[in-house]
Amino acid sequence: MRFSKLKYMTRKSPVIFPTLLVGMFCLTPILQAQGQAVHGAAIDGSAASPPAPPATNAAPEKAGSVLDADFETLASYTFSVPDNPATNAVALEKVAQQIPDGIKKLDGKTVRITGFMMPVKESGGKTTEFMIMRGQPTCCFGGANSVNEFVTVKMANKGVDEDMDDPVAIEGTLHVKVTTDSGYVTGLYTMDGQKMIAPKH
Repeated sequence: MRFSKLKYMTRKSPVIFPTLLVGMFCLTPILQAQGQAVHGAAIDGSAASPPAPPATNAAPEKAGSVLDADFETLASYTFSVPDNPATNAVALEKVAQQIPDGIKKLDGKTVRITGFMMPVKESGGKTTEFMIMRGQPTCCFGGANSVNEFVTVKMANKGVDEDMDDPVAIEGTLHVKVTTDSGYVTGLYTMDGQKMIAPKH
């Protein structure tokens, strides 16, 4: 009887041990995979930061060393010109608060602005000071440009040729600052013009 029991155990043991080994080898990758899945879920499931809302009145992107500052940006906000003159720094600062921060960042930057020329001063057959305007100036039927729809340009050197028929591009240093005459607001943008890029015909 004792011999039979020993024989039975000896005969069964080769079956039991391989079965356990196979089970261990099969479960190990599964457990590892489960551990990786849980770990991966913890990483992948982390909440991603929501995308930032699109900026409004933002400064234009830099293209080389010159920024393209079109009137879609410069005139993208409403500026209310006060009826009364700004007679002190506090009143002037209050008026300037209407200019968005994104536009103020253009102050002192080298920009390129495209618009229509309105000559102001000429010397030696050249235009030395002019306004670059969003809309073409006309005699009777054109609507007036708003205070943020034109830039007063003073050209360096001898000036440029007059061209009022087509839009032109002006490059120079832009200044974003409320300008006044006897306290009344006369403009927001001035430029130290460096060169004019004539239109392609």
